[in-house]
Amino acid sequence: MNGDLFFLRQPDLFGTADSGSSVKKEPADEIQSLRKRLNKLLAKTDDFRLLERIPVTRSGLSLPYRFRNATGDEISIVFLDTETTGLSLDTDVIIELGLVRASFSPSKKQLVSIDRIASAYEDPGMPIPPFITELTGITDEKVSGQHIDETMVSDYLKDAFLIVAHNASFDRPFFEKRFKGFEEKKWACSLAGIDWRRFGFKNLKLEDLLLKSGYFYEAHRASIDCLALAWLLHVQNHAFADLLAQAGKKTVTVRAFGAPFEAKDALKTRGYRWHDGTTGPNRHWWKEIAEEEVADEKNFLDDLYPHGSDRAGFSVKTAAERFKSP
Repeated sequence: MNGDLFFLRQPDLFGTADSGSSVKKEPADEIQSLRKRLNKLLAKTDDFRLLERIPVTRSGLSLPYRFRNATGDEISIVFLDTETTGLSLDTDVIIELGLVRASFSPSKKQLVSIDRIASAYEDPGMPIPPFITELTGITDEKVSGQHIDETMVSDYLKDAFLIVAHNASFDRPFFEKRFKGFEEKKWACSLAGIDWRRFGFKNLKLEDLLLKSGYFYEAHRASIDCLALAWLLHVQNHAFADLLAQAGKKTVTVRAFGAPFEAKDALKTRGYRWHDGTTGPNRHWWKEIAEEEVADEKNFLDDLYPHGSDRAGFSVKTAAERFKSP
């Protein structure tokens, strides 16, 4: 091993001050000294790895928090996350909305700063299911009488170039069900819109992506999840560039109608998801693909079951149209 388990993806993990000085140490100096001691220990074994709490999720964060110096062409981007009473768009509702407004350089394709953070509860008008409380820590008492301010939401999103969520197919429908007037906003999905496997990642949950990058945090709180996603795209900058590129392309939603039951495993393996028909079109399997992949997808469906591509639906979408409810 190389004797240093502090990943290059963790540029802000430790300070750079010399710990050999006899001057009283500041916290950054103490951390640098700790790094040297830990490196000596970790260099002797492959049985340990070191994780850091995501810096921007620590309490007392001062804003704006700068990742790097500004280039001069910065524009705004918003990271968004929802916590809900459940998974059904028909019967469940938002109980917490997290928003993180940040700046990025389109020329450098890099995040530059975190500028504002908002977290707001909303009373769902019904008891929160126990498993949701266990997952998120959000109780009936926390949301009682609370209401998310639409003016605040509008202020965060008014001139944002892009809204980013880690599962936009979930967050966008819930968001647009609750908040009206944002239907033309452009969305990107850091789960589906980045080829994480090309960058060496296998597990695509936000927590797993960050663990592989050397970081941990307390998940399933809306604003914290937004901060964690911003940090991930800061340290995995090539992935952020990939997200921006994908957001600028048109995609095609493929809806495989009439697929026989025995085709389900092949469809799952290829990345299709099941739509149960409770809203929108009748029951079908669906997925998002790039425009240039349509011919291959038609061939796949034709090989899978008779007249598969003829029975399927293909609709072209831009970033303003993607991830809406089916």
